[in-house]
Amino acid sequence: MSHPDASISVLIVDDEHLARQNIVYSLQDFSRWKVVGECTRGDQVVKAIEQLKPQVIFLDIQMPGMNGLSVCKKLQRLKQPPFIIFVTAFNEHAVEAFELCAIDYLLKPFDDNRFEKTISRVEQLLTNKQYQQQQVEQLEQLSNTENKPLKTLIVRSVGKIQLIDVAKVNWLSTAGNYVELHLESQVILHRVSLSFLEKHLPKDDFIRIHRTAMIRLSQVYEFLTLSDGQYAVTLKCGEKVNVSQSYKENLLKKLGIE
Repeated sequence: MSHPDASISVLIVDDEHLARQNIVYSLQDFSRWKVVGECTRGDQVVKAIEQLKPQVIFLDIQMPGMNGLSVCKKLQRLKQPPFIIFVTAFNEHAVEAFELCAIDYLLKPFDDNRFEKTISRVEQLLTNKQYQQQQVEQLEQLSNTENKPLKTLIVRSVGKIQLIDVAKVNWLSTAGNYVELHLESQVILHRVSLSFLEKHLPKDDFIRIHRTAMIRLSQVYEFLTLSDGQYAVTLKCGEKVNVSQSYKENLLKKLGIE
């Protein structure tokens, strides 16, 4: 566990000189943060990490030699990989896949307030051994051809990061660019798409029943045919969720209803 006054070592990986300098400049406002090295290619990263042992890596997604996701796959063999912050010019939806291995991502060009939020997140998580172990597990998952489903969701919001046990999620619904995770006693906003979660949650446990909703199959209490020709399910937690025609047959099959 990191001491609150200890220095934080940083490796910056970007093929653009100005992009690297921008991060160096931004870090000058945070006295604990020390840049120990820079790389211009993805295929230089693992060796640099083994030599310099940085705690944090600012990693560009598109680089010559090896892209950011490929670098993540290489990092999984390290006993204690650094925390990863992606730096990208892509929009938020384009980086959903990197939810599996990044502590955060910065969209170019980022402003001082956004950078400060990232710094605060990392400083918080450097004292969180549970999160460190979770990142190791996620990096291992990236290299696993069986693509094992997620057991924990890492939910980032201003001022905090929550580790949500997938087993406690009853159902999920869309909310703009977010997904609402419906737990027994609370609803948590997660910055990711429903389609992304559909790919990465346990397929035996969760099923898509609407373009805006997924449910835990074991939560179904009753299937309803409504008066207007629409369908819905009542869940054991008491919620009622609409079922669209296109998903109805698959749901009934999973429930064993002919």
